[in-house]
Amino acid sequence: MTDATLMALSMLAQRIEQLTGQVDELNQRLTGLVERHVPQLLAPVGIGPDSAVTLLIAMGDNPERLSTEASFAALCGVRPYRVPLGLPELAPAQPWWRPVGERLPAPR
Repeated sequence: MTDATLMALSMLAQRIEQLTGQVDELNQRLTGLVERHVPQLLAPVGIGPDSAVTLLIAMGDNPERLSTEASFAALCGVRPYRVPLGLPELAPAQPWWRPVGERLPAPR
């Protein structure tokens, strides 16, 4: 390897170490904030500081709007829709998500 390649690799390794240190510091700060304000969010297995902070941001100043799993699913955009009776043949072809205002065709 040339000297320039070794120098570039060395600089990249140093930058990776710096960024890793910054990520670790930010994770500690996030964990401290969540533990201080809503410690029960970190209790379930699989909920880390990133997920807890994302949930807190999604809730915003109105946590009452997330009173059920269905309301949280709607906020995330993953709530399923019901296929109207009489149109079962359309169910597989229809997307699970519909933009606001888009409707199924009327039954014939």
